Amino acid sequence: MSRVITRVAIVSVFAASIVAFGATAQAPASARAIHRAMLVTKIKVVAKDIKFKLSAKTAKRGVVVFKVTNLGALKHDFSIKGRTTKKLSHGQSTTLRVTFLRKGRYPYKCTVDGHADAGMKGIFTIK
Repeated sequence: MSRVITRVAIVSVFAASIVAFGATAQAPASARAIHRAMLVTKIKVVAKDIKFKLSAKTAKRGVVVFKVTNLGALKHDFSIKGRTTKKLSHGQSTTLRVTFLRKGRYPYKCTVDGHADAGMKGIFTIK
């Protein structure tokens, strides 16, 4: 009987240690997930004929997800930091995910011929 009680106690302690170690191992992962979520900024970009309207023109360092929607009659794209969306027709949307590691000013533009020269450009600032 004493052996059974001893084995049950050992198994209980072992099981409790697994639960405890599992909980501490998960805590840093969830903390990292929260930290990553805080570093993601979502910006809405509306392209109209010969202008862009951004929901914000600044963000903190990290990942910026630009959701680009074309409400203009002409096709437009959105280009920033060497990344460019596909050309969008009226009513189409797409997302562009860009990582900004350094503070600074980043120009954006529409790469369709003549559109940037006509005013489809601006500066996005990373703080």
